[in-house]
Amino acid sequence: MNVKNRKCIRKLSLKSLYANRRRNLIAIFAIALTTLLFTSMFTIVLSLNASYETYQFRQVGGYAHGTFKDVSPEQAERIAAHPKVKATGVRKVIGITAEGVFAKIPAEISYMDANCTKWSYATPTTGRMPESGKEVAMDTAALQLLGVTPELGAEVTVSYSITDKDQTAFTVTDTFTLVGYWDYDELMPVHYINISRDYADDIEAQAVKTGLQPFRTDLNVMLASGTNIQGQMEQVDTDLGYTWDSYTDPNSVRIGVNWGYTSSQLESQLDPELIIAIAAFLLLVIFTGYLIIYNIFQISVAGDIRFYGLLKTIGTTPRQLKRIIRQQALLLCLIGIPAGLLLGYGIGAVLMPVVLRSTKLDAGITTISTSPVIFLGSMLFSLLTVLLSCSKPGKMAAKVSPVEAIKYTDAMQTKKKQRSTRGAKLHQMAFANLGRNKKKTVLVVVSLALSVTLFNALCAFVGGFSMEKYVSSMTCADFIVSTPDYFRYNPADEFITPEQIEEIAANTKASLSGTGYAVRKNAYLWMTEDALRQNYARYESAEQLDSHMSRMEHRGNMVMGDSRIEALDNSLFDKLQVFDGDISPMLKPGNNAIAIAVSLDDYGNLPNPEYYPKVGDTITATYADDVKYIDSRTGELCTEDTPEEYLQAKLYGARDVEYTVCALVELPYSMSYRYGGIGYDAVLSVDTAQRDSGGAAIPMLYLFDTADEADEAEAEQYLSKLTAGEFSPLMYESKATARSEFAQFRQMFLLIGGILCAIIGLVGLLNFFNAMMTGILSRRREFAVLQAVGMTNRQLKTMLIYEGLFYAMSSVAAAFILSLAVGPLAGKMLGSMFWFFEYQFTVLPVLLTIPVFLLLGWLIPCMMYDNAAKCSVVEQLRDAQ
Repeated sequence: MNVKNRKCIRKLSLKSLYANRRRNLIAIFAIALTTLLFTSMFTIVLSLNASYETYQFRQVGGYAHGTFKDVSPEQAERIAAHPKVKATGVRKVIGITAEGVFAKIPAEISYMDANCTKWSYATPTTGRMPESGKEVAMDTAALQLLGVTPELGAEVTVSYSITDKDQTAFTVTDTFTLVGYWDYDELMPVHYINISRDYADDIEAQAVKTGLQPFRTDLNVMLASGTNIQGQMEQVDTDLGYTWDSYTDPNSVRIGVNWGYTSSQLESQLDPELIIAIAAFLLLVIFTGYLIIYNIFQISVAGDIRFYGLLKTIGTTPRQLKRIIRQQALLLCLIGIPAGLLLGYGIGAVLMPVVLRSTKLDAGITTISTSPVIFLGSMLFSLLTVLLSCSKPGKMAAKVSPVEAIKYTDAMQTKKKQRSTRGAKLHQMAFANLGRNKKKTVLVVVSLALSVTLFNALCAFVGGFSMEKYVSSMTCADFIVSTPDYFRYNPADEFITPEQIEEIAANTKASLSGTGYAVRKNAYLWMTEDALRQNYARYESAEQLDSHMSRMEHRGNMVMGDSRIEALDNSLFDKLQVFDGDISPMLKPGNNAIAIAVSLDDYGNLPNPEYYPKVGDTITATYADDVKYIDSRTGELCTEDTPEEYLQAKLYGARDVEYTVCALVELPYSMSYRYGGIGYDAVLSVDTAQRDSGGAAIPMLYLFDTADEADEAEAEQYLSKLTAGEFSPLMYESKATARSEFAQFRQMFLLIGGILCAIIGLVGLLNFFNAMMTGILSRRREFAVLQAVGMTNRQLKTMLIYEGLFYAMSSVAAAFILSLAVGPLAGKMLGSMFWFFEYQFTVLPVLLTIPVFLLLGWLIPCMMYDNAAKCSVVEQLRDAQ
């Protein structure tokens, strides 16, 4: 029989809820606090991600999802019409200027449409975009470098080299009319000088007349989603019948993904350990919220168990009782969740600038995320936590029989108690009271222990960051000095000069110093065809690779591979990390020893040892005065019409030198060429390199270490003055910068982790508070009886203090055990996620919390009892009926 009694059940829920207003306030506070925990966490994480992405976008030069490179008008039209593409923006680069005032930060001259201008942070704040003729828009810093006052209509003269990134021609000097400008962003990699389409087409026509190919047009795109950008762009190419992995195939549309998006970075870095860590963190937060809300509902049901028993007596079913409790929980959510959302978002928004202030991301823009995920995610997680928390208390209320409900007390079934003639001791009574409801005691202890364990883990985590590892990875010396071309990875005929090195050496106090040299001569190291195929396979299909190999110079199974050979002063060989072999032969006069530079992973392992030659092998280097490409069919120099498959390199003035591989070494990135390529990287002593290359080794960088902090500070001050200004020919890197980045990185984790610990600690304290308060309220009759038979207020208060202290010390003990168990496991996982992390076991933070917990264990019971003991014994007995 189906009885329509939902209205009656709803009324019972409301009346019962109204009758327990004090408990409702605590429950609402608990729900609001749990929602606040989720909301503040989501706000901080998503805002931090948004700020990080904005920071990266500004470094990249824009926030388009990706770029389809070198597209024809027809290809651009087809791509724009694809359903996965939401919007497109066209850009055509016609030139670059990287000399004179633009030596340190180059300027690109290009046409951008409205979308591309917007996505590249190049929308004029004053004036408009160029529309026709010699109109131009640029940033205020570029105008200042050119000596032009930012005024609309001003004449701007710019000299630049015609180039579209793939080909370079002649130099042009033109005078433009300024029609728009905007403030320069210090993080941008280049100055954008935007021109009109008419001017770009005119320059392109002039370049084509000189023999250049039409300039490439890049199509920036915004996709339907910012996740799996690479996959979406590849799918667009596939759907339209294009490939994306060839430079020569006319049906290939190459793609570039904006690495500023976190999703594009995570896709390449996501591993099982990171997924486990994220899942464990989310479960921890859910469990924290569950602890507090479950405890409140469980205590609430226990307090109203007689009421539920009476309801069962008059025919209420277990299902209806569960519905009553669930409806009460949902009604409380209507108040608690919105309050928690507002407070949590407000706290997150206030804390974000504080968090970012300690990081490099605080560069003028703090992005507070307004993503719906913050509110929907927090609401769903809170609702899920509330429903999970009230399900078990609902079952408890549904199972109890009317007779048991009348006799119910806040105690679990225990073994038969032994009689004693020595009388009850207060601390024994307090300890026994904790055992009356073991589940409640365990919940309180675990919730308190959790915050301490997390705090201990946070201290171990932040304390495990190795500044030495981090800094040594970022730079291998206290100071590295060279020209902007070196730090911008540009090949050049000249970098730092010997005269500049002498001047720096004379004005600084170095404990170790030396010069790294670039061998400015065509140099090739012979390698096995299998090794070279392994290198090229990342860029070419099997068919293209076979064609490529057939055109290369062979000597049996050996192939002539392009190489980068760097020479070092003897003093700098200490900077090399030897993986195998011995570098001492390279220090001997007249040596023919060579070290092959290998790529080690973050943990010092060599992923592909089969690719490199073995220590002791003889390797041949070919030096050539010049290299030209010929048509393999005729033996004559190639022309523009020569198909790629017939192009073959021919060396002029070539000579071979045989070296013995003495070692496999890791050449620090900060003292290398800073760019890679196909073939081996190698290291020679400077004398050997000069001898074999015919004096073609030129100074590329100068680095030095200092003996102490005073000398380092003096050198920092000297170099900052030496390299100040846009016209300075030098730039430098220092360990001080890397240390500052490390300190900011560490501070960010400490701040965010500290906030999380504080919130979880607050949850634990609220659980402690609830347990003590409900314990006092539910035992009012018992306390009244004890007082009636002679127990004084002081004794009763002392017993409650003992209970609080037992809670506190049990929590510390549990935290200590959890730290012993979880610490090494978490340390191992973190060590695999952060290469500069070195786990060091510690329980000092746990020990430091003991005085705090003892104080709380004494203070909270005192406050609760003083409030509850205002009534007389008779009134307490009457209220408990």
